[in-house]
Amino acid sequence: MPNASDFPPVYRRFLPAVRIKCRRILAQTEDAEDVAHESFVRLLQSGPTWTSEADTPVLMAWLYRTCTRLAIDTLRSRRRTAPLDVSDVSHDDAASCCWPGGIELDGAIAARRLVGALCGSVAEEELESAILCRVDGLSQVDAGAVLGVSERTVRRLLDRFDEHVASWRKEYMS
Repeated sequence: MPNASDFPPVYRRFLPAVRIKCRRILAQTEDAEDVAHESFVRLLQSGPTWTSEADTPVLMAWLYRTCTRLAIDTLRSRRRTAPLDVSDVSHDDAASCCWPGGIELDGAIAARRLVGALCGSVAEEELESAILCRVDGLSQVDAGAVLGVSERTVRRLLDRFDEHVASWRKEYMS
C-alpha cells in the first residue's frame, strides 16, 4: 500500500489527464472535478502499489477505469433526477457519434450526449467501452488494457453498444 508521502506526486502527475477525461464524459466542470478527486481518494483507499515508472500503465489504467465508472454512475444519477431530453440529441449528432476514426470535438460532444441518453438502458461494460473508444479515442487494444479484457471482448461490447444505438435511432429518430 502506498504511504501518504507517495500520493501527492502521483496526484499531481495524473490529475490533469483524469480531470480532462472526466470533463469529456460529464461536461459539467463541478461534477468532473468531484469524480476526478474521488478517483484519487479510491486509489489511496484501495492501495494498489506502484514503485517505478514501469507501473505507470497499470496505474493509469486503474485510474481511467475508476473515473470512467464513477462518471457513468454520475450520468445515471443525473438521469434519475433529471432525465436527458431525447430532443437534445439531434439526428446529425446521433449519426456523427459512431465514427471509427479520429475524434473531433463535435463528434465527442455528440457521443457524450448519446451516452447520456442511453446510460439507463445499456450495460455498464458497454458504456465503458464506448466511452473509452468513441469519446476518448482509445484503440480497442488500449481500451481492453484499461478494462482488463481482451480486444475481442471490447469489440463485442462495442457491437452490442452499436445495436443499442441503432435501436435507439429507430425508436427516437424516425
